Amino acid sequence: MKKFVTYSCFTIITLFFSLNTVYAQLVKVDTLFWVMSKNSDSRKSDTSFTNNAGLNLLFSQYGVSKYEKAIPFAKTPQLKEVYKISCQCNIDSLIDDIRKNFPDMYSGIKRLDYENIALYDPVDWMWTSHKDDWLWHLKKIQADLAWNITKGDSNIRTALIDTDFDINHPDLAGKIEPLFDPYDSIPFDCNPFHFHGTAVAGYVAGETTEIGNTPNGQLASVGFNTKMMCYKAWSGDYLLRALHASTVMGAKIITSSAGGWSNCPDNSGIDKLIVKEILDNGTTIIMPAGNGEGTHNFCSSIDSVNHSAFFPLSPYYDERIIIVTSSGIDDKHQFEINGTHSHYPDVDLCSPGYNTMSAKPSNCGAVDWPYFGSYSGTSFSTPIVAGIAALMYSINPCMTPSWCQDILKNTTDPILDAVNFPNGVGTGRVNAFKAVKAAQVAQSTELDLYIKDRPED
Repeated sequence: MKKFVTYSCFTIITLFFSLNTVYAQLVKVDTLFWVMSKNSDSRKSDTSFTNNAGLNLLFSQYGVSKYEKAIPFAKTPQLKEVYKISCQCNIDSLIDDIRKNFPDMYSGIKRLDYENIALYDPVDWMWTSHKDDWLWHLKKIQADLAWNITKGDSNIRTALIDTDFDINHPDLAGKIEPLFDPYDSIPFDCNPFHFHGTAVAGYVAGETTEIGNTPNGQLASVGFNTKMMCYKAWSGDYLLRALHASTVMGAKIITSSAGGWSNCPDNSGIDKLIVKEILDNGTTIIMPAGNGEGTHNFCSSIDSVNHSAFFPLSPYYDERIIIVTSSGIDDKHQFEINGTHSHYPDVDLCSPGYNTMSAKPSNCGAVDWPYFGSYSGTSFSTPIVAGIAALMYSINPCMTPSWCQDILKNTTDPILDAVNFPNGVGTGRVNAFKAVKAAQVAQSTELDLYIKDRPED
C-alpha cells in the first residue's frame, strides 16, 4: 500500500467526493464546446436533445445538460446551425465519441476553454514595483494565475539541501522550520557569505504577503505560503540527509543545488536503494542540470549510456527524479554569448535561470533597502520548479513523484530555440498556472488503486 506523508489520502478523497467533485484528467464542470450541424438529425429537437436517438443516448451517457443554438442572432446561415454543448464530463472523450460514431452529424467542433481569470497581486514591494523586471520570472511562469488557485500550504514541507541559510533575513524569517539542520541539530549562523542557500530559499518560498497584511521583506516567491526545512550539504552524509527529510521530517519535495555531489554512480547499490525509498515514500526530488556548456565530464563507466546528471540524486538510479535547466526572459535556452547552461537527454524541463532576483544574505537581519540579489544558474532555476511543485501538492496532496513529473513536463511552454539543443532542454519552460491547474483536476493510477484496494471500514 502506498504511504503518504503528512496527509491521509483517504481523508482528502472523502472530502473531494463529499463536494461532488470528481478528480479526473481533463474533467471540467459545465464544460462548453460548439458543434456545427450538417443535417436535420443533429438539430435541436422539441422533445429531446436532437432528432437522432443514438446521439441522444450518447449525450445522456456523458451527462450533457444543455444542447442549444449558440448564436441564434447570427445572420449567416451556417452560424445559425452552431450548437453549444454543456456537460460535467470528460470533454475530450465526448468529442472523440462524436467524431468516431457520428461523423456525418457535424462539419466542425470547437472547444471553448474560456475562463474567468483574475491576476492575484501580493503586496510585497518588489512585486508591486518590479514584477516586470526584477521579478520577471514570476510573471513569465504565470505565478499570479497559479496563486488564484492556491497560495500554498504551510503543511507542505519542502526540504533544501544546500550551503548555510540566513534564517534572519526579512524574507526568510518565519519561513524556515526548524531553525537548525534537522539531521544533526547544527544551527545556522549569521554569515554574510552564505549567499547560495539563502538565494535558493528565496526562490522556493521567500515571504509573499497577502493583501491586507504588512510584509517583513520585499520579495515575492512562487511557493507563497510554503514552509521550508533546510539541511547543510555535507558530502559525507548528503544522501542520509535527503532520506531523513523524507522519512523522518515528511518532506513532500526535496531540492538541492549545492554540495555532496559526484560524477560517478555508486556500485554498491546502496545509493540506489536510498533514492528509491525517498521516491517510494511519496517525496518528489527536483535537481539542477548544471551550468556547464553541453554535458558534464563523467567517468567512463557510464559514458556509454549518455548519462549526464549529477549523483547521487540522479535519474540514473530512478527516472522519477526531475532535472531542470535554464531559460531566459526571452524563453530561449541560449543566453547572450556563451552563457548557456547544461543541456542533455536527462533534462525534463526548463525554468527561468538567467538574471533572476532573490534574497542575498543580510547583516544578521539588517538589510539595505532595497536589497539586490540577481543570480544566474540552474541552482536558481531549480528551486522555482520546487516552489511550483509545493503549490501542486497543496492543491492535491495525494500526488506522487511520477505524477508530479508528468504534470510539470506536460504543461510547459515552448523554448524558442529548442531546435538548437535537440533532446537537451526537455519539454519546455515550466508554467506554474498550467501545472497547478492540471494538478487540481488530475487523477493517477496509484490513487485509483488506493481507493480500489482500501478495505471496507
